[in-house]
Amino acid sequence: MVVKFVRDETAEVTEAFSEDASTLNELPTPPRQLLDRHGARVLDPATAVVAAGQPVPRTTVYRPGTFLLPNRYLRDQETLAAINGVLARIGIYAEAADRGGDSEEFARVRQLDDVPVRALLHIREDSDPVVVDCWRALQLLRSAASGENPEIDPEIVREISVEHLLFTSPVFGGVPWETSGLGGTPWETSGFGAGSSYGRTHGANRIPVTLAADPPYRSKKPAHRRPVVAVLDTGIGPHRWFGLADRSGPPPAGAGLTVAPGIQAAILQAEQDSGTTLPTQLLTDYWDAPTTGQPLIGDVDTDTGHGLFIAGIIRQACPEADTLAIRVVHSDGVAYEGDVLLALHLLADRVRTAQANNRPQDMVDIVSISMGYYVEDPADVAFTGQFAAAIADLLGLGVLVVAAAGNDATTRRFYPAAFADQPLGNGCGPQVISVGALNPDVGTSKALFSNEGPWVRCWATGAGVVSTYPTDVRGSAAADHELPGRNSFDPDDYSAGFAVWDGTSFAAPLAAAEIAKALFQSGDLATVDRDTVVKRAWTALGSL
Repeated sequence: MVVKFVRDETAEVTEAFSEDASTLNELPTPPRQLLDRHGARVLDPATAVVAAGQPVPRTTVYRPGTFLLPNRYLRDQETLAAINGVLARIGIYAEAADRGGDSEEFARVRQLDDVPVRALLHIREDSDPVVVDCWRALQLLRSAASGENPEIDPEIVREISVEHLLFTSPVFGGVPWETSGLGGTPWETSGFGAGSSYGRTHGANRIPVTLAADPPYRSKKPAHRRPVVAVLDTGIGPHRWFGLADRSGPPPAGAGLTVAPGIQAAILQAEQDSGTTLPTQLLTDYWDAPTTGQPLIGDVDTDTGHGLFIAGIIRQACPEADTLAIRVVHSDGVAYEGDVLLALHLLADRVRTAQANNRPQDMVDIVSISMGYYVEDPADVAFTGQFAAAIADLLGLGVLVVAAAGNDATTRRFYPAAFADQPLGNGCGPQVISVGALNPDVGTSKALFSNEGPWVRCWATGAGVVSTYPTDVRGSAAADHELPGRNSFDPDDYSAGFAVWDGTSFAAPLAAAEIAKALFQSGDLATVDRDTVVKRAWTALGSL
């Protein structure tokens, strides 16, 4: 496998790869059942309301029943009253999605002023029937915050955003529905067809394989602390490489795979709070489940096994690293922006505390993100401010952030990867490292499906990748030929524990593992004060 960092930001980017305004809205539409499952809606530029002076939005997917805004605003009754005074004009009001649960980690969240939290939108009792839509409400707030005598503080409104749905990018369209007959990828409508070399099966283009290999060797007692790669993804499943025979308990010590029960509890509580009024699928723990979201059909979900596959890539490329698995993605490839931001802020809080108290055992060195979304207006970074602030917090602590570039074969900016060319703070570690996918050929050609643009700063093998897969996953697909004593192989039987898969989702953790290897080889990782961590991050990245 290959990892290539782009040293000269213009060297591998031609004028042909600048953002093409004519294609910025040409993205597949999610199927209705997926939108309904997660309480989401597609923002249509043709019908979206727009405040005076605001640009026409681009397509994105969001949850209409909720806002995201910093915690300090929801705690301040005066600010909340000002917001609701404006929203009353369209018959709705906002309130904090916090039922006062007793999760220790969530109690910590309440103390963090800048953590974006959900505000649920409700219909006022004195209102006529209305359609609850946070996009319309946000346009009203922006209008009220404009002019010489704004009704509400513009600084507050600038920090309010819709809650996007994020999608992983394991299939050759970047989103789950594009290989299931419900939509078309760029090449399906341009002559390549679904029979291209990336399309292996009817589902998420992965297939089970066998691998006659022991787990890559890890030293039992390394000379210094191991680098830690936090993977925000679908969680984990059973596999012998990580000492997990079943789902009865967390990974054993020393297995190279760890979990964060406290962060998982906070994510679950936040989902339970918003689920009181908003369709919400719950991530109950760190286990990648259920295998299928459609039990009557029995198809394996598009992203089942995605997180464990990534953990296996890191294990192969840097066996000495530890993977910290945090489940924020559902098995259908969807993540709620609020959950992802909560996990990022709690990771930053964990690192900040580790640095302040000299606790190297609590450090996180790299965050790997294999998901993203297309923002409604990338020209205005304020609209992506929630994500920018969360990542800037990590970068400021010296944590390296690696993100997949997406699989839509477009130059449209895919966040958070597209932050790579937008500096997020001064005096900190390296900026976001965005990763596109290479084919597994000798010439390391760029994969047909990979997004590309001046914001893609690294290229790594992301097609034909073999890695670990949960051994207990079975689906309804069966061998298509069965004879006495013999049959063709079952495309939904993963008991061998390995699969082959394509996507920038898998290029990103490979790049993260290469950086982890450089960190491990750099020497003592026990010193974790901020200045040392920042310097170490720059040195490791510069050595690649």
